Amino acid sequence: MKTYLEEHSDATRVYPWLADASSSIRCLCVVGEMLLFPEDIVQFKQISSEMFREELKQKHTLSTYRFYVVVCVGNKFHSKRIFDYYKLWRLLEREETLDRFTSRIELPVQVGEEPYYVGIAEFGIEQLTTAIEMISDSLAMYTIICANRDRPSHCQELLDQVLDIGLTESGGLPVVEMVTTVTAQGYAICTWGSSSEEQELQCFYTAAFL
Repeated sequence: MKTYLEEHSDATRVYPWLADASSSIRCLCVVGEMLLFPEDIVQFKQISSEMFREELKQKHTLSTYRFYVVVCVGNKFHSKRIFDYYKLWRLLEREETLDRFTSRIELPVQVGEEPYYVGIAEFGIEQLTTAIEMISDSLAMYTIICANRDRPSHCQELLDQVLDIGLTESGGLPVVEMVTTVTAQGYAICTWGSSSEEQELQCFYTAAFL
């Protein structure tokens, strides 16, 4: 396994899906290469969390930052009644320990005839590895938003921005639009990229975030 950092001053030159975005969007990537076995990927998720934490610490003390995870889930049940019982956070807690994810919000959304729940929660730096494991499971289902702590807690405002954009036609989070919209307001947004032998934690931001 090989791990390293990459910094790009213009993310639009590196990621084709950002080609129409502002060239002011930067990207910090924690890259893992030669991840040939499942245990390598598991190990890299922990390593990427530690490396990302160290990079944040070099810019500001860790207490400067606030972290949020945005989530979208579809109905995997045969019954909408059961889906409306579990909604989002209760559903995720069947698989994850999320008791330290706070200020939770979950709202129903319809895409065509399909029901979804979209939600957000705040978490501390101690839960960063758990949040990274979540976003590495599905780009369409999870993203992380980072804010400077001098801003008041505002989960609802961030979730409203996602809802204003709307889910994709396939019922996923509008990641491209979230990157361009959220970074323009001084936040950073983290996603996950993967290929056959490479994984990377991607953090998009502008100078306003630093």
